Amino acid sequence: MSKQRNMTIRKPDSPAVHLRRATVHDRAFVTSLAARFAETRPLWRSEHEVADGTRRQLEDAFATLDDQSQALFIAERARGNGADEPIGFVWVVVHTDFFTGEPHAHVSEIAVSVEAAGVGSALMAEAEAWARARGDRYLSLNVNERNVRARALYERLGYDTDHIALVKRLL
Repeated sequence: MSKQRNMTIRKPDSPAVHLRRATVHDRAFVTSLAARFAETRPLWRSEHEVADGTRRQLEDAFATLDDQSQALFIAERARGNGADEPIGFVWVVVHTDFFTGEPHAHVSEIAVSVEAAGVGSALMAEAEAWARARGDRYLSLNVNERNVRARALYERLGYDTDHIALVKRLL
C-alpha cells in the first residue's frame, strides 16, 4: 500500500523526486497548498471561497485515505539533512463517464510548492500509472482557464479539451 518510486527530474541540477502514497502525516502540507488554487481562480469567485473549498475537499481526502476509489500521492525531494521534503501532491479519484457509464480516473487536485522543476509532470505520470493499473481507459482533469502554466503542462503531456464549462451568475 505504501509504494515509493524514484523518478529523476529532467533538469540535470535537480535532485531526484520520490513519489509515495500519502499518510495522515501529510495533511498539514497538502492542506497548506489550498491557497495556491485561489491564485488562478475564476474571477467571479473570491480567494476565500476557493481556498476554503479546496481545503475542505482535501480534508475529506484524508478522511478516506484507504478508499480504493482514490489515491493521494506525495512528491518529495531529499534535503541536505537526509530527510525528505514534500514538494507537491496529486489527488486522483474515480468518476463515472457521463456518456458510457464506465469508471475512469480523474485528477481532482494537483499542486506543487516548487515551480519548473518537473514535479507536476512526475505527479501526473504517477496519476496516469495508477489509472492504467486500475484498467481505466483515460484520465481526466479540470483546469481553470486562467491557469495558463498548468494548461500548457497538460497540453505538453497530451491532454485535449473534452468540454468547456460555462457559468452565469444569477444572484
